[in-house]
Amino acid sequence: MERASGLPAIKSSGLSVALAPEHYTGREQALVKHHFLKHYLERLIHKIASKYGEVVYVDGFSGPWKNQSEQFEDTSFGIALQALTDAKRSWAGIAHNPRQVKMTAHLVEKSPHAYARLAELQAMFPEVEIHTHKGDFTEIAPAIARCIPSQAFSFILIDPKGFSLDLQALKPLIGRPRCEVVFNFMFDFVNRFALFEDDKVAPVLDKLIPTEDWRNQLRALEQNPAATPEMRKRAIVEAFECAVSKVAGYKYVADVDVKRPDRDRTLYFLVYGTRQPPGIEVFRDCQIKSLGVQADIIGRKKVEKLAEKSSQLELLGSMQEMAPDPNAVFLIDEMEKARHLLLDIVPTSGTGRAWGDIWTHVLANHVIRLTELNRIANDLRKSGHLLFPSWPPSPKRVPKDEFPVLLGTVTPSVSEPVP
Repeated sequence: MERASGLPAIKSSGLSVALAPEHYTGREQALVKHHFLKHYLERLIHKIASKYGEVVYVDGFSGPWKNQSEQFEDTSFGIALQALTDAKRSWAGIAHNPRQVKMTAHLVEKSPHAYARLAELQAMFPEVEIHTHKGDFTEIAPAIARCIPSQAFSFILIDPKGFSLDLQALKPLIGRPRCEVVFNFMFDFVNRFALFEDDKVAPVLDKLIPTEDWRNQLRALEQNPAATPEMRKRAIVEAFECAVSKVAGYKYVADVDVKRPDRDRTLYFLVYGTRQPPGIEVFRDCQIKSLGVQADIIGRKKVEKLAEKSSQLELLGSMQEMAPDPNAVFLIDEMEKARHLLLDIVPTSGTGRAWGDIWTHVLANHVIRLTELNRIANDLRKSGHLLFPSWPPSPKRVPKDEFPVLLGTVTPSVSEPVP
């Protein structure tokens, strides 16, 4: 994703304004995923259409599965097709210098029954050129890559039902220069079978995570009495993220931890790859919004579970409201870690390091909005912890990307709180 100025307002056609929670009963984790995709794709496609003449959406495992909406509003491809339609209309409707942007979608599905339903889509989204493909995504991906014009921008969603996926086979598609990708990394399955030496399971995981020594790292963790489940979880997902970065050449790879709706336990990760700094900026914005949705779902499920054992539902709801918000605690912790990383990577001498290089590194490693990191940087500048030699003596609160940064003369304390 690249920054663009003078964008027209996003105009929704009215078919899909907000996700309907009632469509997600029994699969609330999909609401978290779709909340992220909806907000990210709306911003991505609208901005990308300002520069590219064609935007291509690819869904490798489209379904539909368990959708409740006849308009497919509760499916990933339905959300994407609506975003493509809205962006096309917004740019075409500009009074001065309207843009005609071609919107294309490639939907792949192996199940004959699910694939047959995709035939309904072209009439529903006539402003998007929709291509459907019946078969195995890893086999079809290279052909789709050849169909995409070199100057087009593509967004690829890879959301398999399990973990059988050959990452190297997808390289022609996910390795395109003008491309972003989101994987559904089925952590619950991978975690369960990670160290299986079965001849049928191990080769499948080797194709999913073609990274050397990731199993040895897990075995070392198992032998470490100080290791925690969180350390094991991060080791597994980071091995996959490293493989995505290596195979496809993405500079920034990050993830959204999607938990089971009835407990605080990871079900899967949405793993995101981009080569553009604004991409990681918008990713974190949309991630934090989705984590709020997830926290509400988990909190409500806890109350409902307790209510099954008690008739005092109203009291339980009040207790839930008073309890500490784990999501808020997580975000505060991430903000503190981001602050410390910021201070760690700023040079102490020389000409400094460009702010644009610093903030992208911090956002790639921690869940924090750029607006919050800018605020922290400004406060650290005022306190003398950071030096911005090019920052003019003005009330400006946001550093420019080209501003060089140096560590200040005030020594930061390890226990010092976020300014």
